[in-house]
Amino acid sequence: EKPLCWSVKINVDATILKKKTSFGVIIRDSDGLALGRGGGFKDELMAIELAELYAFEEGLKLAHSLYTNNAIFETDCASLMNRFKKYKDDITIIGHRIEEIYKTLEMFTTIDVKWANRSCNNVADFICKYVILNNCNMLFGIDYPRYIHDTVIHDSFN
Repeated sequence: EKPLCWSVKINVDATILKKKTSFGVIIRDSDGLALGRGGGFKDELMAIELAELYAFEEGLKLAHSLYTNNAIFETDCASLMNRFKKYKDDITIIGHRIEEIYKTLEMFTTIDVKWANRSCNNVADFICKYVILNNCNMLFGIDYPRYIHDTVIHDSFN
């Protein structure tokens, strides 16, 4: 689903493999054009909710670097979305980090945080898997490598 005009959609995802955690982010405008994407990994094993939260925080940093005012964040982690909805009642470490994220989200004019079906998060998932398997970090704008280009194009037609 495309975001409204003058808005961007930020899809985030995380992967855990062999005591490593990776994240993938893709940011698209209202025309579906990929404005930015990135991925990275840590040699650290995390619980899946923490890994997804880490991906969300990295997506927030990338969105902030684009100086956008209107954003929709999407994650395919249902348990993290439930924590976002009830963050005021959550006294855990994750709840505290989500509360800090909400303070950062105030810099946007309009903001929404949504759950997305896993099939709608293909590019972010691909980036996660690529960086964890290749032990690399990457951040790129409109010009991006061919192996990611094919996934982005395929995803935009589906």
